[in-house]
Amino acid sequence: MNNDAGKSLDDVMELLKKQHTAMLTTFDGDKLVSRPMGAQEPDEDGTLWFFTQTGSEKAQQIEADGRVNVTYADGDYLSVEGTAEVVQDVAKQRELWNPFAESWLQCKAEDPQVSLIKVTAHTIGYWDTPSTAGSMISMVKGLITHTQPDGGESGVVDADVQS
Repeated sequence: MNNDAGKSLDDVMELLKKQHTAMLTTFDGDKLVSRPMGAQEPDEDGTLWFFTQTGSEKAQQIEADGRVNVTYADGDYLSVEGTAEVVQDVAKQRELWNPFAESWLQCKAEDPQVSLIKVTAHTIGYWDTPSTAGSMISMVKGLITHTQPDGGESGVVDADVQS
């Protein structure tokens, strides 16, 4: 893996925009709990958004301890360390609302049972991998030439906009 060049926050945001499913990890007391979440379009500053039911177990966990990690593994791999809060922002809910959210939550964006999980990213770890075909070619080349295959580029980007 090449981690010398480094990516900018803008580069990593482009990788995030391609993701459709995330694993959100919260604290339940001293235990870590992870669950899949539908990924919404992130804000340009690295803020992530997820729909949830008001008062759900994950919402309660976030209200008790806002430290979270969000991971993505759809082609590229990303790990976002940040702070979450549960918000009810009808304008943002309408902006992000989609048929999948409606199907899952079985209501409209304005329903009081709809909340958003807002994740403010502090750091974003990434592994920008070659395509599947590119990875296979690189592996075969590595076997033939006895060299390490190109595993892509990895690194960590500071996304903390408060810095």
